[in-house]
Amino acid sequence: MPHSILIQILLIVCSTILLALALLLLSFYKRLYSGVRQLWLRRNLAVLTVAIVFMAAFLGLMSQDLATSVGKQGFWGRLLKELVQIIIIVLFVFNSVWLIIRTRRVQNMSFIKHHAVVIASIVVSAIIIYTILNYVGHGMKFENLHGALIYAYFNGVATGLIYTAVNYVELDRKRKLNEKELEVTRLMALKTKAELDALHSKINPHFLYNALNSIADLSVTDGKKARKMTIALADLFRYSINYSDHNYSTVKEEVEMAEVYLQIEKIRFEDKLNYSIRVSEDVNHYLVPRFVLQPVVENAVKHGLKATGRMTEINIEAKNNNGSFELNVADNGPAFPDELIPGYGVKSIYDKLDLLFPGQYEIYFSNHPGKQVSIHIHKLMKNEPGV
Repeated sequence: MPHSILIQILLIVCSTILLALALLLLSFYKRLYSGVRQLWLRRNLAVLTVAIVFMAAFLGLMSQDLATSVGKQGFWGRLLKELVQIIIIVLFVFNSVWLIIRTRRVQNMSFIKHHAVVIASIVVSAIIIYTILNYVGHGMKFENLHGALIYAYFNGVATGLIYTAVNYVELDRKRKLNEKELEVTRLMALKTKAELDALHSKINPHFLYNALNSIADLSVTDGKKARKMTIALADLFRYSINYSDHNYSTVKEEVEMAEVYLQIEKIRFEDKLNYSIRVSEDVNHYLVPRFVLQPVVENAVKHGLKATGRMTEINIEAKNNNGSFELNVADNGPAFPDELIPGYGVKSIYDKLDLLFPGQYEIYFSNHPGKQVSIHIHKLMKNEPGV
């Protein structure tokens, strides 16, 4: 007697473990047999595996009664028969429901309507296959059909409810995952904005000290030049304040602000600085990062005129080059060293382009045939309201 109780307890424990395993497999059955490429075959194998584990859990509970009712010699035959039946039932029900839920009308239904159709399809298909198996199993006679139909109904409802519960959990998991992704995207956007704001704020006052000193000197010697330089400086910093809070500017605006900067420097250094600007009309409304041109022009002045004290010529060109925007800044200052180490201004250009045009730009520093910095942006963006 104690031996029999111990066996029953052991069977209950094993069946519970199998039932838990079946529920676990059911929770990610869509990812089972991922190596099988054919979706229909993969899903059939997955649902069949889950069903067999479920069956093993329930047969474990009934194994003693089953062995007693059919005798030890007929136990394995009955077990094989149950296995064949469960395979037939599962494949018939699953594929019947598969055909129904693959229709566009069912796919477009809301969650509740969709799963109501699924549960109804499972129940109806289960009743059909149980009826057929009952008829064949009793020598083409309907015996104990009422019990078989009730069994089919409750099995179908239970399966449909489990399927709905699993899908609801999956849906809730995806919703939470999407919320997290949206939050990460929002934080990344804020991080990008903060980085760009930091780049703008650091580059804008770079030459303020010298400009203000020049204005102070000119206010004593040449009031008109001091006024002109003050207005130019105000225009440059009005642009840098970025009231519209945009990270992009049009090519036209960028070139205008670079020219304002050159006007300030030309007032300071008088006849030691000349510049020319050529911009194709068709690129005026392309969008580029704010202050992408001014650091290059500033470097040309710094390493040319300020370093050598000689007459410096700066030529700015903006054009469309076979579907890419090209910005060239050439000067007659000292050549670039063989191992160029970018300063803060050039690094800020790389940083801005990395943030706003990732993988869509190139920057070249060349000394032949003349000293020139070329910025190529392959992704063309137009300021549509300005067109």
